[in-house]
Amino acid sequence: MPAIVLDGATLTPAAVVAVARHGQAVELAPAARARNEAAREAIASMLDRGQALYGATTGVGALRDRTIGDSDRERFQWNLLRSHAVSAGRPLSAEQIRAGMVVRANQLGAGGAGVNPALLDGLTQALNAGITPLTREFGSLGTGDLPGLSEIALALLGEGKVWRDGELADALPPREPVTLGLRDALGFMSSNAMTAGHAALLSVDAGAVHDCWLEVAALSFEALHADPVVLDPRVQAARAARGQAAVAERMRELLAGAPFDPHAPHRLVQDPYAFRVLPQVDGVANDALHGLNEVLKRELNARPENALIDEGRAFATGNFHAAELGAALDALRAAFAHSASLIAGRVSAILDPRMSGLEPFLAADPGPDSGHMMLEYTAHAAAAEARSLAAPMGAQSVWASLGVESHASLAATAATRTAELLHAMDVLVASELVVAVRALQAGGREPAGAGVRALFDAAAEVLPAGSEDRAFGLDVEAARGLLASRSAR
Repeated sequence: MPAIVLDGATLTPAAVVAVARHGQAVELAPAARARNEAAREAIASMLDRGQALYGATTGVGALRDRTIGDSDRERFQWNLLRSHAVSAGRPLSAEQIRAGMVVRANQLGAGGAGVNPALLDGLTQALNAGITPLTREFGSLGTGDLPGLSEIALALLGEGKVWRDGELADALPPREPVTLGLRDALGFMSSNAMTAGHAALLSVDAGAVHDCWLEVAALSFEALHADPVVLDPRVQAARAARGQAAVAERMRELLAGAPFDPHAPHRLVQDPYAFRVLPQVDGVANDALHGLNEVLKRELNARPENALIDEGRAFATGNFHAAELGAALDALRAAFAHSASLIAGRVSAILDPRMSGLEPFLAADPGPDSGHMMLEYTAHAAAAEARSLAAPMGAQSVWASLGVESHASLAATAATRTAELLHAMDVLVASELVVAVRALQAGGREPAGAGVRALFDAAAEVLPAGSEDRAFGLDVEAARGLLASRSAR
């Protein structure tokens, strides 16, 4: 496959996934390299004129009032990287670190930092060689991923640990010695690239989960004879909500050709909320996904540095603050938590003989057999986990660096919570798939919807035949594996 060109302007979540998860090569666009060099020359010119520059001639944070003399500048740059390399806890996954690396390389190519070319080239070379610096989970407050980026920079310069060929090893020094100067350290670390990269991975994963749960929901519609009138375009037009209309349209595609019998046994004049308000609730999730992707279009290609170098000048900025990204991740979790409750509700409805017309819990012989009684517990436990993770990180408070840094987005923590929520959603959607397929089979039916037959057939192949009691947790794991294999991640 051709290399992904990092031009500082067009990086997408899909491209981040291709590099971070699938190992696609990268190359830096000549114009991006030139922009970084122009910014570097501007910094050198400022310092030659004796101009004060944050992170070059001054300390950082609460130490911004301390002057760095000419003789201390190289030592200061090294010390800044080393003192900020304080991530702790569990190691981040290789794909998460690689995602941050490709985002930072692209941002540096946007031209706001002006770092030593050895650092910029080191990022792309490490990505292409499959070398991943070791960094850990805790340290970022969402006002710059300072610990993680410091550790990556040090690894590129020969300090710290890296993953190489699947083994943890000492970082190797670059072929040519690198002299740090100007404001190389702060220029490299002044970014939320690690969080933005993680969010890019999450946006793709969340989109895949969203697509999967709509497919499975369509199977549940058929299994329970749910009324598709709630998906009618006229219903959506009455509210004119973008996400609601998009979800309803997708559900109509999935159910195209499926007959609906309003006189089927156990039909009520209106279905339970888990079916009736699906477009409205899942539409919010669709909107949240759309919103996150809009934020990422900006964040992956931003110039977040403080100070920003532009047109030969240095501008003090707050572009390192990831409030917008953190809020988008918070919104995604809140929206998905609503949908989680609906999914669990559909599981309960399918297992309810008053709704399905089938045996309680789809048991083969109710009494001696319990059927999927406990799978309802599993589904609701996963939904509860999703809801517990929906609390917004933006509501938290931070007071750091002697009060100079008195606010933080905590976007990195919001991303971690989002990953945990998506894991719970995987379990939840798989649980619904198991009961929807079992309900159709128990009723002696096959789905007729144009968009769901392939999923039903695939599930019927991987889920054990027979309705007798067994360890149904294995069915859920088989369903999880199937859904993961079908999703574009």
